[in-house]
Amino acid sequence: MADYEIRPFRAGDEDSLLRTHHLVFPGGDPGLPPMSRERWEWEFQANPAGQRIWVAVHGGEVVAQYAGLPAKVWIDGRESTFTQIVDSMVHPDHRRGLKHPGLFVQVGEPFLETVGGPAKDLVCWGLPVEPAWRIGKAFLKYELVRTQDVLAREVEAGPVDLPPGVEELDRFDHQARWLWDRCCAEWGASTIRDERYLNWRFFARPDKSYRVLGVRDGEGVLRGYAVYHFGFWLQPGSAVLVDWLVPPAELEVGILLYHAVLACARASGARVAATLIPDWSPWFDRFQQGGFAVWPSDLLLVARNYARKYDMLWLRDRWWYQLGDTDLV
Repeated sequence: MADYEIRPFRAGDEDSLLRTHHLVFPGGDPGLPPMSRERWEWEFQANPAGQRIWVAVHGGEVVAQYAGLPAKVWIDGRESTFTQIVDSMVHPDHRRGLKHPGLFVQVGEPFLETVGGPAKDLVCWGLPVEPAWRIGKAFLKYELVRTQDVLAREVEAGPVDLPPGVEELDRFDHQARWLWDRCCAEWGASTIRDERYLNWRFFARPDKSYRVLGVRDGEGVLRGYAVYHFGFWLQPGSAVLVDWLVPPAELEVGILLYHAVLACARASGARVAATLIPDWSPWFDRFQQGGFAVWPSDLLLVARNYARKYDMLWLRDRWWYQLGDTDLV
């Protein structure tokens, strides 16, 4: 490793980092186009929770990366940070096998030791492909939280217009935090869904578009929202419920938004609707009552925790997360 400089990302690394990224992740899949400079700047520089990138540099070029997307999280009555590990990569000319840990581990170890800790990023997590999971389990203390099930259903014929009482939002305001405050008391951990985070996540992203659907009461207070996307997840042309924030007690609000999502799916011409909801949530059962079924997937949710209390069992049973928390959609 003497020929490699392993360090945090620095301004000026962007061009060679993206060259390696395009080589490792060339695109071609409708859900995974090549990383544009605009998207990279949104994802890693504009993130309101900050930046997490370590690189390996060889001959002046970035040839490996271990990166994460941090998010502010409310956990057990206090604010912390969870970081999703994304786009970890090694240039094909600089790879080694599992028996001889190469740059993936050499870059990942200092990243995880530097950013993680009880007073730093409390949990680093991800949805790795199988080779990354095997290496991470062997060398980087990855543990399995769950094999992730998904909810899916066929989209049947029906209305394509939003139901009365549902509006399309063009921005979140301070009421987003009010709504999240009403929901989070039931959860052990959750990304803080305030206006800054939500506007960055769903309105500022340059390469994908979302329909944000909301229901207000007679006084104009936001009682629930759903984020819809038509694109690639699990299969091309899927109707995807990306984010769902409705207090379980607000069943009528949930029913309105449920039918609004299906109306969006019909309007998009989707044949399948899918989402991801933790199986301990009341909404997991209610979506099945509405016609969704539980399907296995090849998604593995893994994590490395930095406080003994928040082990994999705790995270499995108390952490509220959605597809919107991930980089998948």
